Amino acid sequence: MDIELFIFLLESTNSAYNRTNSHKTPPQRCPMDEEISKSAKKRQAETLQKIGLQLVELSPADLQKLPLPATLHKAIMEAKAMKSHGAVRRQALFVGKLMRTADHEAIIAAYEQLQAEAASLSLHFHEVEAWRDRLLAEGPDSLTAFIEEYHPEEIQQLRHLIKKAKQEQSGDTKTAARALFRFLRELIT
Repeated sequence: MDIELFIFLLESTNSAYNRTNSHKTPPQRCPMDEEISKSAKKRQAETLQKIGLQLVELSPADLQKLPLPATLHKAIMEAKAMKSHGAVRRQALFVGKLMRTADHEAIIAAYEQLQAEAASLSLHFHEVEAWRDRLLAEGPDSLTAFIEEYHPEEIQQLRHLIKKAKQEQSGDTKTAARALFRFLRELIT
């Protein structure tokens, strides 16, 4: 009986030894399963926090265009209302935390599209402004170039607006220059 007990104890300790040491053999890992390093997580959190600060600077109308969860939208609106630098910094940390839990890739894509639209609008504005300044400064040659490029239907009205804006240049009012700008903005698309 003692021998049977000894064999039983020996077998049970061997199986217990195998269970406790089974973790020592590393499991086979796929390279795609590797975890993100702590530094990479910190960089990502910092990037999302900076994007959150940029979202705070947007107008409420632009914020409505983004796919923001209600909690993130509320946190951004609260950050807009804060005046204290420290409070804004803490709220930015909170916005960054909420960005990590939200679908930040969709938010970033929508934000970049919004920025691209704003840049396009600004570029269009500068092009119209350049044409207005060129028409006022260079005279008939620039008018001919404008007509060849954009083919406006109301050339006579364009000439009249240019003439009025040139007469008004020496004065304080710029109403004719603004009217010329509006006319050109509608022609240049």
